[in-house]
Amino acid sequence: MIYFVKHTDYVKIGFTDDIRNRLNHLQVSCPVKLKLLALIEGDLNEENAHHEKFKHLLSNGEWFRCTQELEEYVTSLDRQLMWKYGFEHYKGSPIGEIRRCRLEKNLSLEELGQLLNMSKQSVLDMEKREIQGKTSIATIIKALDVMGYSYQYRASPK
Repeated sequence: MIYFVKHTDYVKIGFTDDIRNRLNHLQVSCPVKLKLLALIEGDLNEENAHHEKFKHLLSNGEWFRCTQELEEYVTSLDRQLMWKYGFEHYKGSPIGEIRRCRLEKNLSLEELGQLLNMSKQSVLDMEKREIQGKTSIATIIKALDVMGYSYQYRASPK
């Protein structure tokens, strides 16, 4: 897998088969806390392709200057492996996922109600119950599905 690790104003782009061991090894020789920014599928060829892509930012070895360009690229990467290895934690939406997604899709309460075959008031009640933690996962999945979202229920280590 390919990893992107930040140290102050620099990002290391590397390859490893064991991310926890690699991070521990890097951290031992570093006086400041490193931050894993991203983790994606890939092999040594993919690592080299990333090095080539950002060669204009190369500082030394596999360390690249952390510019807005590099940060935007890293932010755009898939978060699946970060979740899988417990490096990404869910920060729930204070307005609830159903409402957040409804607003993101510019859907009114009535429009979502039509998709779910329910009234505007029922949609409003559902959104309120979700914020209170009183909505079933099945309800959340159904509401998100009709809006074109998938729901991923995850647990990660503390």
